Amino acid sequence: MPDPDATNHFEVSFFCEKEGAEFPWVSRFLPLAERILSEEDAAGNVNVILASDETVRKLNAEYRKLDKVTDVLSFEWHEEDLLGEIYIAEAQVKRQAPVYGNSYYQELKRVLVHGLLHLAGFDHIKVSDRKKMRAKEENILGTALYQEVSHES
Repeated sequence: MPDPDATNHFEVSFFCEKEGAEFPWVSRFLPLAERILSEEDAAGNVNVILASDETVRKLNAEYRKLDKVTDVLSFEWHEEDLLGEIYIAEAQVKRQAPVYGNSYYQELKRVLVHGLLHLAGFDHIKVSDRKKMRAKEENILGTALYQEVSHES
C-alpha cells in the first residue's frame, strides 16, 4: 500500500504525434496513471504518446520484429528519471473499440492501463503472468475485458 503522505517519484506527460492535436481526456487519465504507478511503486517519469498507426507499426517492427500495427507499445527506458514511454496507435484503438464493445474513450483507457502495467513490471508472455496482468487490468477498469475476445497487445 503506498504511503499517502509520500510524494510521487514520477511525472506523467501526455503528447500527440500529430502537430496541434491534444491528447483527449488528460484530466481523467492523469490521476488514473498516477494512481497505478503509485500503487505499483514505479519510479521515473512516463511519456504517453498518441501516435499514428504507421509510427506504431515502425516501432513494433524495429523493437519487436513484428511488422504490423498494434494498439499499444510500452518501452521501459530507465534512463535518468525516465521510466518509459507508451505509444498508443490512435486509429487502431478507434477501430478495435467496437470489437471489445467499448467507446473510443473506454478503449483508450484500457490500452493506457495496459501500457502502464507493462512499465510497472507486468507482462503477458507466460500464461501465469497473463492471468496476473489481466486480473490487475480488470480490477483497475472494473470490468472483465478478455472473456469473449482473444487479443494480445
